[in-house]
This record gives sequence, structure tokens and C-alpha cells, in this order.
Amino acid sequence: MYQIGQRWSSRNEPQLGIGIIIDLQPKSFVLYFSDAETERNYAVSQTSLVRRTLTVGDQLIFEDEPHIVEEVREFDELMEYRIGDEWVDESEIQFPRNDKNELDAILALSPARRMWFDLRRKTLEHQAIHAASPVRGLMGLKAELLPHQIYLAHDIAKRPEARALLCDEVGMGKTLEAGLILHHRVLNGLSERALILTPTNLQHQWLVEMLRRFNQPFTLINETVYEDFMEGDDNPFDAQPFVIAPIDFVSTNGKAAKHMLASEWDMVIVDEAHHLEWDPETPSIAYQLVQHLAMSTESVLLLSATPEQTGEREHFSRLQLLDPEHYHSFEVYQAQQAEFKKAAELAEQLLPYTDANNNLADLDWSDVFADYAHDVQAKDWFVELSSDDKAKQAQAAGDAVNWLIDRHGTGREMFRNTRAAIGGFPERNLNVYPLANNDTYAESSAHHVLPESQVNEGHWEQDPRWEWLKEFLGDQKVGSKVLVICHTADMAQWLNDQLTFAGFQSADFHEQMPLIHRDRAAAYFADPAGAQVLVCSEIGSEGRNFQFSHNLVMYDLPEHPDLLEQRIGRLDRLGQRNTVQIHVPYLENSVQERLYKWYHLALNAFNRTTGSGDKVKSAFQEQLQAFLYGSDEDDALLDEAHIYHEALLKQMEEGRNRLLELSSCRPAIAQALIDQIQDEETHGLHEYIEQVTHAFNIHAECLNDVPELGSWFIRPSTDMMLEALPGIEEEGKTLMLDRRQASQREDVAFATWEHPLITMLMDEVQGFDSGKLTSAILPIAALPEGTVLVESMFVIETSGHARLKLAQSLPMTPIWQLSDANGKFLHGQFTPEKWAEKLKGVPNRVAEQWVAALRTQLLDILQAHQLSAQDQARPTVHAAKETYQRKWQAEIDRLRELQQQNPAIKDEHIAEFESNLEEGLARIDEHQIRLDGIRIILTTKPE
Repeated sequence: MYQIGQRWSSRNEPQLGIGIIIDLQPKSFVLYFSDAETERNYAVSQTSLVRRTLTVGDQLIFEDEPHIVEEVREFDELMEYRIGDEWVDESEIQFPRNDKNELDAILALSPARRMWFDLRRKTLEHQAIHAASPVRGLMGLKAELLPHQIYLAHDIAKRPEARALLCDEVGMGKTLEAGLILHHRVLNGLSERALILTPTNLQHQWLVEMLRRFNQPFTLINETVYEDFMEGDDNPFDAQPFVIAPIDFVSTNGKAAKHMLASEWDMVIVDEAHHLEWDPETPSIAYQLVQHLAMSTESVLLLSATPEQTGEREHFSRLQLLDPEHYHSFEVYQAQQAEFKKAAELAEQLLPYTDANNNLADLDWSDVFADYAHDVQAKDWFVELSSDDKAKQAQAAGDAVNWLIDRHGTGREMFRNTRAAIGGFPERNLNVYPLANNDTYAESSAHHVLPESQVNEGHWEQDPRWEWLKEFLGDQKVGSKVLVICHTADMAQWLNDQLTFAGFQSADFHEQMPLIHRDRAAAYFADPAGAQVLVCSEIGSEGRNFQFSHNLVMYDLPEHPDLLEQRIGRLDRLGQRNTVQIHVPYLENSVQERLYKWYHLALNAFNRTTGSGDKVKSAFQEQLQAFLYGSDEDDALLDEAHIYHEALLKQMEEGRNRLLELSSCRPAIAQALIDQIQDEETHGLHEYIEQVTHAFNIHAECLNDVPELGSWFIRPSTDMMLEALPGIEEEGKTLMLDRRQASQREDVAFATWEHPLITMLMDEVQGFDSGKLTSAILPIAALPEGTVLVESMFVIETSGHARLKLAQSLPMTPIWQLSDANGKFLHGQFTPEKWAEKLKGVPNRVAEQWVAALRTQLLDILQAHQLSAQDQARPTVHAAKETYQRKWQAEIDRLRELQQQNPAIKDEHIAEFESNLEEGLARIDEHQIRLDGIRIILTTKPE
């Protein structure tokens, strides 16, 4: 059926144009779309492609010259066309669109129900709105919209190459930021394959976050499953488009590393990038692997809460991964940093003056801006800084800060948001419970981190912590929620069983449970009438947020400070409305007691976040091990480590760069983006879900009929017209249109126009060929019975690479038309919605007879519709060109101005923008107007 050289087009992505098969495997093949300069992989079992061939009389382009097809034949599953005395096969020609073929194909269909015409129109309208939206790709996150995350993701994702170092402090959401950038680029066609490299202990967290927050399933390839993916010489990394791999695994498995590097990726994300050890002579294997990936991958995101804790040179080495040309010299980099630091100090001086209510004495602004005198003298804001009007001065100070950000921040690879800069985080309160040890636990707890390590499970109920936990929970107020975290799944299960037996409403949550069972447990805990207690294991709780609770019990303490912060971070989040109460029971004279002292007295880790805990732990590794396991009980270590830690924190605070923080989140821009997201994310979606699920016979039960709060229970049905529903299990799933409600429940999906179920259903509407031809009757007394009316839907479409962003100016735009058989157009008298309300259905057999009888007449009518659509399209295309020119030229002009002071903006970057502008305008000129659907209407007498 398939052969290299054949021509096919995609129903789901018509903007790609017509593709040619360039590679064929037993179960898949690759289409190259020259118009879009992109490739797509398809399974041989796919149903979304349409075979494209020519017929006698059609035009083709061969060797840049137009020819008329005189004869057609097929040889070895390829079409061959005779032009003059020469035969050429389809792989050698340029393939024009064939309007006649499209119309004949539509009229050959069996007519569908009349509602399909309206559904196609509404689908096209919604797709056009969201394709043109500047916030497309930012709506699908299942979490609250936080300004710093939205600003950062939008700034980076829209770049030609998304290459950045994300350095937000612990708990600020770097994982969500990276996921949002990836989601944006995937949805906008800029990324199709992504690799995430993580520390081993974070692999499951990333897996859960990508699926639950972005509906993006990843495949985990680690040491356990790597060999299972192997089939002969196949590359396991090639078989999966979205892969998570522990960097420790690929760094120590040469075969896996070769496979990973041999695969092509559009985006690589590296978590905990400060662990990429480097020195000029012997960079670590992990660093070298990432370096190879960065050289061959368009987009690279490095994540690190503490990018400079390993030293300035190693920090520089990571920036080199992102842009080796710009960061070619450490000495030049240091000079640039010194200039940036001066600008940051100037921003610090300006910030207090951005408040119109300040009572500060005026400064000598000429002296303050002495280093920039030539650049600022002509700026209006510079004059207004000396104004007696505090409001004008505040505006001028804000403009001055923005000028500094543009001058030194635009195009920078490093982003850093801090708790101090963002604000809104809860306070923490530590509650400690020393417990007398007993004979059963004394030996085990004195020599092992987990007190129960050497205690038979049958004696776990003798643990003093268990007795304390029962008493503690019994003292809690009715309705209070308590999160209990322990290290192992076995302990989580045991605690839940015992709590349930003791009469508490409890649920467990650990890695041995399927994800769907974890979701149900989390939902039971979130329900006000549900579980009072949720018992989580270390791994099982990764990536989950329970900020509706503010009581955290640490049944044991982890060995690593990052894990401790992750535990607290389940409750200590933006959106937490209460002080987080941290409860730490420990057995006296145990490793846990000494671990508690280390965290509290050396790191103060319970009461504040710290990005330096790991560095302190490494600096005192030997002494700490001796202290924890009892061979050295000298508490002097704690004082020494505390002093060292405070010095690190002071150093970090002194090095805090307010200009970097300001350029990482510009609140006014962030809020404008959030406002637009909230306006668009579910507008019209409630009604569309009702219509599209009805059309495909999908079971859909409306749980809340208020559009902005709408919720639906969706389940596959036995007579459903689709094979599967992405994101919907066999037993069904609830879709909620309210972001806040959906974000608080793990068992529901947040439905926006970007949810994979919605995008799939919209694609299926467009791919449902029978829906292109529909019929109806119009009961009306004013027209003779049997009068023929025709509705048509034409589409303006362009094709080009996603980097051109054509859809933002000229999306796939529908043109609705209505006329009688004489070519008199009537669509100016009605809206499509009002017209559709007047129509009634027709039996399929009758509709088929109409089409056969009216075929010749319909060809003439639709030719008139084609000419009318072309006339209607002209002002739309003209406006699109003006918009496209204005957007790109404005950005080019801005970058040229900023380039005078900002070396991070390169000539090649501007040249790429200019090339995109030129090519984009040419693509808009090459737009096509395609017939998408027809509805044939006959009038009848009213009943």
C-alpha cells in the first residue's frame, strides 16, 4: 500500500501541505512536507492521511515548468503521469492543489447528519482563535497560574531556540516551568522529541509531573527497563518520542549513552545541572554527555536552584553548554558580569522610587546615571525622574528599571526567581517530640537511619512513634488534614492499615500502587468529607502537592537535605493559606535524633528553605557520618557547620542580583498574559464538549452546567465512533473547566482547549470525511417547495515551518457562505447559528438521491462560491500580511536598538528574524482557499 515517493496529505494537519514518503519500515513510514520543512512519522495502520494523485487534465510542475497531465498509469504502487512525450513519476514533480479533485471527492461521499456541518464550522472557528493566540501553549498547565512561571515560560518558549538556565530557588516550580516551555513548543509544532535527564531520585517525580500537569506521557528508560526495550539492534531511545532517563545511569552505561546520543532530540532538559562536574582537563562523563547533546539539539534547558555553589568557573562551564560562542572566554564573561552587577546596583537604587508613596529624598540622577549619560539624556523618563510629581517620578523610575532590563536582560540565558522577590509563601513552625526509646528499638535505632530497619514487622506496633501518632491524630480538630511521610512503601502500607484498624479515616500513597489508585487516594484526602490522614512514602509523594493541608508529620527523617525540602514542599507552596506545622517525632539516643539536630541546628532546614544543604553536607561528610552513627558525639560539629552555612547564605545574599530577578519576571507583562489565558482557556468549551461528544457517541454526563464552572464525566461507550479517548480511562474520568478546583484534585482532568482529548476530538472532526457533505430541509412558506439552497465552508490556509508563526497572523480561517441555485448570496442576512436553527434533518437515502440529481448544478453553484470566497479572503489576507509585517519588524527593530548595548543579541539572531519575515510574507502570498464542507438544503412547506 505504501511506497517511497508516494504523495499524501494529513487530515489533522492540512497546514503541512502535501508530503512525500522518504522512508519506509515494516510498521511505519516517514513523510517529508517540503512546504513546512518538517518530517512526520506515521504507523502503517494510521487513518489520518489522504492519498494525493492527479487525473487527466490536471496541472503539475516538472523542472519548474507547468504541464498538463495527458495520461495516468500506476507502476509499482507509484503514479506516473505523461506530459507530452515524457512519463514522470509522482516523486519527481511538484504537486499542485486540485480543486476539482477535492469537489468531486466531497460529492462522492455519503451525506452525514446536518449537525456535522455546524460542528466543522465551530471547530474551525475555535482552532483559528487559538492558533492565533499569543498564549497558545500556556493554557494547558493543571496548576494555579503563577506570574513568574508564566512570564518565564512565555519568554523562553517563543524564542527561535529555547536555551536557558533556570535557577529559581527551591520550591519556586522549576519543573513546571520547564514542562510549560516544552508543552508550549510541542503544541506550537516546534518540538516533537524531548529527553529529560534527572538524578535517579527524581525520575518518578518528573514522570508524574509531566503526565499530571501537562497530560504529556513520558517513557522512563533506566537501568531496570533498558534491556526490556532492546529488540535486536534497535535503539530504545528512538522508539519513544518523550523519554526520561537518570543521568547516573547513562553516565555509567556506555551502550545506553551511545543510543541516547545517536537519537535526535528537539529539546533536552537537565535537572540538578549543578551536579555536572567540570574542570578544563577532565570534565565529568555526565558533563560531556550533556555537551554532546547540547551541540546537536535546538533547545536545551538546564535546571539548578544553586547554579553558582560549585564556583564561578563551573557556573561558566554550564553557560557554555547553552551558547559556546558567546561564552567563549571566562575573562570576558567576568567583565560582562561586572558591568551587569553595576546595572543591578543601579536598579536597587531605583526600585524604592517606583513607589509613588515614597518619602525619599531626590538623588542627583545625572550622577546616578553617570556611566550611561550618553544613552539616557534623550529619554523622557530621565527628565521625569526629577519631577516633583511623585506619580510621574514613580512611572519614570519604573521605565528606567525596564530600560536596564532590556539593556542587560534581553536575550540572557539565565533566569532566577526568589521567594524574597516573588513573596506569598507561608511561614513554617517546627514542633518536636522526643520519645523515650525501648528495648525493642534501642539497638536498631542507634545504628540505622530507619529505626525499624532491624525490627521484625510483627513488633512495629511497639514503636513509640506509633503510639505517639495515634495520640497526636486523636487530638486533631474535626476536619483537619494531616499528611504523614515516611521513607518506605512498606511502612506507609503498615501505618495506613493500623490507622484504619484504629478507627481513623486514612489512605496510603506509595510507589507500589498504580497511578490511578494513587490519584484516588489523593482525591479521597482532598475531599473535605474524606480521609483525615494520608500516609505517603518518599517516592510515592514525589510531584504531589497537598497545600489544602498544613500539618506535616515526618515519621522519619531522610538522609539528604533535598529530600527533606521536598517533603516540606508538599505543603509549603504558593497558595498555602496557613502556617505550615512540621511535626517531628524521634526516638532518643537514635540516628534520627542526631539527624534532627543536624537539620535544625546546623542548617535550620525546618524553618526556611536552603539551597546550600547539599554543599554543607559534602563539606562535612566524614564528620557528619561519625556524628550520625555514634562514633563521635561531639556537638561542636553542629556549631561549625552552622557558621559555615550562614557564611554561604550571606555570600549568596550579597551576590543576589536584583536586576536578574527583575528580568526573570516582569509583573505587568505576566499579569497581562494571565488575564488573556483566563479569558481564552475555556471560553466556549463547555458547549463544544456537549456537541462533540454527542456527535461521536461518547458517553458524557454533565455534572455542572454553569459554563465557567462546567464539569463533565466522560467515558467510552460501546457505540463510540472512535477507538480510544486520550487521557480517559475505560472506567471514565471527570473533566473540570475550573482551574482552581481541578488543581486541587488528582483524580480529575483540567479541561482547556489544549487538553489532548479536546485537540484530538477537533482533529477527528476535521478528519471525518463524511462530515464534509451534509443535507437538510428548510420548512418555509416564502419560497417554492423544492428550492435548492447551498451552504459552503471554505478555508484560507497557509503552510510553512512552525518557526514562521504564520498561524498567529493567518490561522486556518473559515469562510461561511449561503446562496440559492441562481448564485444569489444570502449569508449577509443571517448568522451561521441563526440559520442552523431553522434547518431540519433528512434521511440519508433521500440525501444521496438529492446529491446524485443535483450534481451538475452543484458544480456550477460551488464554482460561484469559490470565486466569492476568494473575494472575501482578500481583505483577510491583506490584514494578515500587515499584522505579520508589523509584529516581526517591531521585534527586529527592538533587537537592533538593544544590540547597541547588549552583546547577548547577535547578528545571526536578527538575520534569522529577517529571513523568517521574508519567508513568512511569501508563504502568506501563497495561501490557498480550500473547500472544506457543503450542506445541501431543499425547502419544504411548513407543517
